[in-house]
Amino acid sequence: MHQSFTLSRILLTALLLTAGSGFAQTAPAPAAPAATGTLLPPVSDAPIYVAYPADKYTVAFTHVLVEGSVKPGATLTLNGQPVDVGTDGLFIEWVALQPGANTLTLESTLGGVTSSRVLTVTRAASTPLTGAAQIAPASVQPAADRILYVQPANLEMRAVPVAFTGTAGGKATFRVGDLGPFPMAETAPGQYAGTFLLPAALTAAPVSFTLTAADGTTATADSKGKLAVTGTGPRVAEVSAAIPGRGLNAGTFVWRNGAGRNYVVYPRPGAQTVVIGEDGSTYIVQASSTLTLNAPKTTLTLRPEGTPLPRAVFTTIGVKNAGTHTEVNLQLPAKVPFTVEQQVSGGASSLDLRLFHTVADVDYIVSDAPSGIVRDVRWTQDADGVARVHVDLNGVPWGYDTTYQAGSTLTLRVRNAPTLDARRPLEGRVIVIDPGHGGDEFGGAGPLRVPEKNIDLAVGLRVAELLRAKGATVHLTRTADVTTPIYDRPLLAEEKNAELLVSIHANALPDGVDPRTKRGAGVYYYHPQARALADAIQGSFLSSMPDLGNDGVHYQNLALARPTTQLSVLVEMAFLTDKGNLRLMMDDVGRERLAQTITLGIERFYRDAALAQPRR
Repeated sequence: MHQSFTLSRILLTALLLTAGSGFAQTAPAPAAPAATGTLLPPVSDAPIYVAYPADKYTVAFTHVLVEGSVKPGATLTLNGQPVDVGTDGLFIEWVALQPGANTLTLESTLGGVTSSRVLTVTRAASTPLTGAAQIAPASVQPAADRILYVQPANLEMRAVPVAFTGTAGGKATFRVGDLGPFPMAETAPGQYAGTFLLPAALTAAPVSFTLTAADGTTATADSKGKLAVTGTGPRVAEVSAAIPGRGLNAGTFVWRNGAGRNYVVYPRPGAQTVVIGEDGSTYIVQASSTLTLNAPKTTLTLRPEGTPLPRAVFTTIGVKNAGTHTEVNLQLPAKVPFTVEQQVSGGASSLDLRLFHTVADVDYIVSDAPSGIVRDVRWTQDADGVARVHVDLNGVPWGYDTTYQAGSTLTLRVRNAPTLDARRPLEGRVIVIDPGHGGDEFGGAGPLRVPEKNIDLAVGLRVAELLRAKGATVHLTRTADVTTPIYDRPLLAEEKNAELLVSIHANALPDGVDPRTKRGAGVYYYHPQARALADAIQGSFLSSMPDLGNDGVHYQNLALARPTTQLSVLVEMAFLTDKGNLRLMMDDVGRERLAQTITLGIERFYRDAALAQPRR
């Protein structure tokens, strides 16, 4: 379950967890699931079951989704008003809220017996503060220390945003140590913002704010975070985090371009880089003269002062065929950070490596892989200490990964296209099916008393059975209601050298979205190489289950769509928050249709790939 850029509710904790240990065991083909069997046990026998929201819940919206079920045949009222209840007891209501606390009283009656359930849902007030001057302490920014070891030439790095929320219509200023006061702008009622340009040297100091309200009263506040420029010079840091997998790229380890979610660099143990400061829980990395990154402090260890700045020079690039993969090897004298970017345009594709703190002086490229996926390799050198290696490919890759091996040799592995038979496109294929969530990760709340994890498992097991019947080798990340750590799932795909990783989920809407606006299947991908697989599965839903609805194909940076070693997609079968979608997922025949449709989409992808291959 997930929705749009902000992951909805429970999935946020499930999709961004760090790696655990161990793999789920692969089991023989299971029997088809039954609706009343152990795969779909109800979680409650209460007369009124509320799947969402929890009691004492707070939202920042004008409405809240109230969903759950009563006993079949029962009637239901909400604050005395009748609620539409299906013959199966299902109700899904879009309830308007007043600012502040709202009491929602649910009463059901069955056979003359009345039961009740009371919920308190608070609508968070967004009304600007008025009257005497006030500054909301929790709103004051910066909330964490920002320390620069050296003043960067980059003006963007020197510019520190400062802000607070307070009484609307006032005049605000800020000071940093002895510097200031500087004026602040009221960007929205009660929202004050400014920018401080760090000087060449600054003793650690908080940002001090003053707000004068229209009535002449004054309020002051200091930021929790302090600003400093030490002038001690840059430091060298080494990647010390244990990075799971060759193509996994766990989100908790990634270096970002600023505080946002723009993933830039995937670190590898032993690589050294330049650190020019600290920003809360991250180090500020100077990757090149024009690029600074925020790297979690948990990924880096500062080397002793005086450690030489990293610099790697390479002169040779080697290309060789390694069976299922073609390798591009760069003989580096030291490990450095790097990025990999994939480009796909029509039938042409390429991979671009950027190596930081590196000089390329290549005078020899040797290739013994004339029949592999790598067509050509070229290199360029940027003036800011970044070497670029451009790898042209014969078609779209079936997966790739980049890591250090044999000391500091950087190896880019690109999976060669398998030989396929359009008559039996699934014969011999290796696929990992991931039934989402499991164990203590429930996924989306199921209004008919079955959580998402159980629906995912029932469909996932059936998909595996159908694929095996068509000749595929299928590995499951779980075969029972157990907790499988999020990154163990793609690690299993790496271990089994799988061509596909297909994660199966049921969707749900986040707070603030009317449940009547979204329904149907959707497929999520992140890397261009997986787009054709996503299109094939979504196309199967559109042709086989048009009644389900269409949520489309989505590009999104998700933990289970991000792995690169194989083609990785996440399938959202249908919405738990749509009555028709939910009832279909709870029904034997409906789940069989879903499993058949996903299987057909995977088969269609392989058949299309087989037909596109040149005749041998």
